[in-house]
Amino acid sequence: MNILSALPPLLFTFVIGIIALKFLELIFWEKAWQSFFNAFLKGVKDDSVSSKNKKKGSSKNRRKEPEVKEAVMNSESLSEMLLRQGGAYSGNDFLMSPTERDVYKILERAYGDKYYIFAQVRVVDVLKPNIRKYHTWTKEYQALFRQVSQWHFDYVMCHKEDFRIYCALELDDPSHERPNRQRRDRILDDVCRDGGVDLKRMHLNHKCKKIEVVNEK
Repeated sequence: MNILSALPPLLFTFVIGIIALKFLELIFWEKAWQSFFNAFLKGVKDDSVSSKNKKKGSSKNRRKEPEVKEAVMNSESLSEMLLRQGGAYSGNDFLMSPTERDVYKILERAYGDKYYIFAQVRVVDVLKPNIRKYHTWTKEYQALFRQVSQWHFDYVMCHKEDFRIYCALELDDPSHERPNRQRRDRILDDVCRDGGVDLKRMHLNHKCKKIEVVNEK
């Protein structure tokens, strides 16, 4: 009976203890979660601040970047920007080199009564890819055009009556002995042969100021 009479107070004390433990556990987890969220929010805030600082820094750097990038952003090409700054180009004093001028005078004396003689003529102004075979938008046309688009004939002779092309002339000076120039000469010979343009190669005898090799028709 004594044991039974003692059970209710013990049970009450046990239940109170369990409730107290649960309460303490809830307080602990609440603080733990609060600390976690605070840390999380602080990290987000730090990231946001860091991002803003980076943006500010990048904007400062952009302001410090050269005017070249500003020109690109404004759809202005680099060459246009350099031209706007002034002093981008300088004019040549002469159209041709001294040797080319000497050869021109010789050609003018020898053929000037019958032909107009033009200097530094673009190859693509005399020859072009065959548009009957290759349309202008095809890769074949573009490849053939680019192959000769940066090249010039030293001289081109045209009939005085109607400007019809008589021949193209190349002055083979010592620079034509370089391997890369020999390849260029070989390709140009093939291009002229394929396009039906008469290309004459010549050498200048500096001692007697005479053109030694001109295959005249």
